[in-house]
Amino acid sequence: MRSAGLLPLRCDPADTEPPVSPPIVVGVGRVGVALSALAVRVPEASSGDAGELAAIAVSPGPGVAVAVRTAAVFGCAGRLAGWVGTDGLSALVRATLTQAGIDAALLRPCPGGSRAELVTVDPQGGRLVQRAAGDDLDLDALPIDAEAALSGAGALLLDDSLPAAQIAVAQRARARGIPVVIDLTAPTEGSSELVAFADVLLTSERMLAELAPRRDLEGALGELVRLGPRAVVVTLGAAGAVGRHGGELVEVPGYPVETLDSTGAGSVFHGAFVAGLLGELPFARCIELASAAAALSCQVLGAWDGVPARDEAMALVAGRR
Repeated sequence: MRSAGLLPLRCDPADTEPPVSPPIVVGVGRVGVALSALAVRVPEASSGDAGELAAIAVSPGPGVAVAVRTAAVFGCAGRLAGWVGTDGLSALVRATLTQAGIDAALLRPCPGGSRAELVTVDPQGGRLVQRAAGDDLDLDALPIDAEAALSGAGALLLDDSLPAAQIAVAQRARARGIPVVIDLTAPTEGSSELVAFADVLLTSERMLAELAPRRDLEGALGELVRLGPRAVVVTLGAAGAVGRHGGELVEVPGYPVETLDSTGAGSVFHGAFVAGLLGELPFARCIELASAAAALSCQVLGAWDGVPARDEAMALVAGRR
């Protein structure tokens, strides 16, 4: 990444010509499984009522897989490296990745069950999240083939699913001048150590309070930048996002949409932001594009199926101007 900016900037998204060879976005982490269910009414966890489901979908879980898919839908090529389970659900995940045109050859099988998340929502705004952590394996102790993963890469995407292994790949990417974009959403063991290896840090209000516990948002952003990233973006849910790059402070209000399922919206934001970055959009435009994409994703059941087309997100951004 160049010291003068995140990447060379073009004047307007409408003037951006697609590259002959799309940039490769590489995601590294542990890929889980998402089961998304639409209920007539979400039962309370303690009620014992199984509820009635109107629809259900199985797909790769939120995190680097959804972020890479979003970047691919927005014009990049996608590659994943890391680990995935060996059960039947993970077989469906692999098939879904391949069908989406994402290179998953570097996803290694880890013994045991998948990390799975079942999210049940209803049209009234009810939401119930149930998680299965999968086997507690020390995957951080297993090396990732960083050279193969980063071959020809335009950007590296990381979540916080495998901090120690991800740090090793991030170090290699930084040495090769490959932008590292890290998405941290909630405090987990080792996640805060990833911050120093980010060129761009995307984080949530919850994680911001952990990393930079200050009352004023602008001061907290400055504190995060001092930890190492060149740019920081904090997502604020329906309220939008705020970012800092150098002396530039960008505030993007949320795009109002009728929300059905907000699962994975942060991962969609991650992928759309990187696609904008590699498309050489200005920092503020990257945040606008990512915010619009994340908002649109909330209208559909499941993060995977909720990834919008780039033109839809661009139209939503343009409609505000």
